Amino acid sequence: MDFRLPLLAAFAALATPAVANDSTAQLGAGGLELVRNETVELLAEDLYVSATEVRVAYRFRNRTDAPVTYLVAFPLPAIDAVVPEALNVVLPNSGSQNFIDFTVKVDGKPIIPDVEARVTAMGVERTDVLRHYGLPLNPIAEGLYQTLEKTPPDEQAELNRLGLVYVDPYNVEAAWRLETTYYWEQTFPPGHEVIVEHSYRPVTGFGFFGDWVFDEPTYRDKYCIDDAFEAAARRKLAAVKDSDNPYLNERRISYILTTANNWASPIRDFRLVVDKGSPDALVSFCGTGLRKISPTEFEMRATDFIPERELEILIAAPQ
Repeated sequence: MDFRLPLLAAFAALATPAVANDSTAQLGAGGLELVRNETVELLAEDLYVSATEVRVAYRFRNRTDAPVTYLVAFPLPAIDAVVPEALNVVLPNSGSQNFIDFTVKVDGKPIIPDVEARVTAMGVERTDVLRHYGLPLNPIAEGLYQTLEKTPPDEQAELNRLGLVYVDPYNVEAAWRLETTYYWEQTFPPGHEVIVEHSYRPVTGFGFFGDWVFDEPTYRDKYCIDDAFEAAARRKLAAVKDSDNPYLNERRISYILTTANNWASPIRDFRLVVDKGSPDALVSFCGTGLRKISPTEFEMRATDFIPERELEILIAAPQ
């Protein structure tokens, strides 16, 4: 079945697309991951998504007669210096290993998860190499470019040989990929509900929104852009066409939903709230049964929900 359904017509007029040539990439974080199992049900997921905050509350239940313990993981979006456009992002907290300020609670109590940070270059594990040279693991860490420029030539050559940096007559640039995962062991008592909550600051893509997006089929499909959506967006653009900056501000948010499919059941009770941030903003995303619950928020609810694609949200607002 396809859960990528168009927005209802009543809401489509409030939605809008956006794509731009000079835009940043968004990095898709999302739900908790678990090895596929047949014992722990996902009774409910209550998800709130905005350009500045993501909050999720889960209710799990062990449907067997014995306690079970699993490793639960939350992978942060990978930072890949090998792909130039992947570096076109602004991290919420670039100076921290936890660059999206991820927090987690279990049954109302904060926990400190373990963390795994893994660096690869050309598919080979190189975490220890960076630590040996005293380099940060994040390839877009603040001040890294200047640090690499000051690295002795023999060290630059060795890092280049291992595929960790690009070296040319003018500069030295990082060329590695960082994957960071938070994880903890979670015990699920028999017949008992466990509540897990987490929050973080999303890595949001942004740029200029113009009428060129209407000619891009993949963009229209990704955000479920329809005719009513296009009409609303064109009206917004017409209002600023004679200004110094005849565009709208664009925000793009990506949330990984399909990790929920590793649990022992569909999401029995799924609730999504998307907050566009400003009453003047336009928002477009794929959903069904949507209703407006505040001047900026839209709600979707579903029973026995099986996500088949990730959640992609587009927000466009006047300058």
